[in-house]
Amino acid sequence: MRSRIIFLILFSQYICFIPVLGCTTPVFRYALERWPAYLYRVEVVHSGNLNDDQKRALNYLKESSVTGIKANLKVVEISDIRNEEIRKEELPVIRLFYPKEHNIHGLVWQGALSNENVRKLVDSPARRKAVHQIQKGDAVVWFFLESGIKSEDNKLAESLEEQLNLLSDELKLSSSATDATGKPLDIIVPNNKVKFSMVRISNTNPAEEIFIKMLLGTELDLASFHAPLAFPVFGRGRVLYALAGKGIKPELIKTACNAVIGWCSCTIKEENAGTDLLFKADWEKAIGDTSWIQEEIPEISGISDFIPSGNKKEVVEVTEKKEGKETEPEAKETARKNNTDTVTGQIVVDSDVEEPEEPVIDKSATGPLRRNILIVIVLLVIAVPTVSYILKKK
Repeated sequence: MRSRIIFLILFSQYICFIPVLGCTTPVFRYALERWPAYLYRVEVVHSGNLNDDQKRALNYLKESSVTGIKANLKVVEISDIRNEEIRKEELPVIRLFYPKEHNIHGLVWQGALSNENVRKLVDSPARRKAVHQIQKGDAVVWFFLESGIKSEDNKLAESLEEQLNLLSDELKLSSSATDATGKPLDIIVPNNKVKFSMVRISNTNPAEEIFIKMLLGTELDLASFHAPLAFPVFGRGRVLYALAGKGIKPELIKTACNAVIGWCSCTIKEENAGTDLLFKADWEKAIGDTSWIQEEIPEISGISDFIPSGNKKEVVEVTEKKEGKETEPEAKETARKNNTDTVTGQIVVDSDVEEPEEPVIDKSATGPLRRNILIVIVLLVIAVPTVSYILKKK
């Protein structure tokens, strides 16, 4: 629990005080407008003989990833598999994996290919409630996952909900911020109110089975807790960090909420804490007709976006020649664009473009990033011993 307290304090400092590519947009809103959710990988493994119900389930899964209100998932169909982890009599199966961009690796969930399982994988009542609240404008939606101990669940759920109602009245968007050089900015905030809400999930609800596994897998030790858990979610379904049991207390709840409503100090998604969850949602509806982002800041999702586009193409061409690779066939390219692939024989990890060994980076663009890294190191050196000392005294 000490490590969680230290994390939240440091994360709050990082979001609120580091002037990288200065931005006068709150973190939760910037994430909603500019951070597309990472794709979960869904493998459908079968031996080729699917009945009508299984075919419908597979088609629904594919349609959920490419049409209408999209879910952030990539479907990979695998046939004639030889894998020790799957017995032949279990086929056909669905295997769900976290996005490759996360530090979390491994299987989230595995089950039979059926309409019921596909629908639970793609969506669930709790996720629909959260999407509705974010579309209404809530800054953070907290998932409260029950432990099964009724008295403790009720006590902490009531405490969390009460605190979120208080913070919805107390916390406001700040009217001051600085640009990348630390110069004060004049900010006009016509409506500085923020709203926080809670969605409660029973740990025995079969409709939430897959989503619960997804939540518990966002950190290595969460499945071992026999206590209620609270997950703050913002943007397009990004969970910040979990509070567990007695850690679900006012000061930590407020710290997490404050961090997410502060002015966004880093437009690089990977530089911010959090894990994307799998949602089926119309995020454009949540954004509405008006953008909150006033600055002309490039949409950045990772360090590779600092590479000029011309150099990117050149690096890719050199890499392909070096390894003797041919370009993808048109059929495979079409499938890739539709977020679906078909693989025969064995599981293949997707890799659309090989990472260049020595990418050409625009040094003028990475200057603020280097400065920011130095500031983070200084903050860590100062904050970690201080917090540890305080906690030991307590």
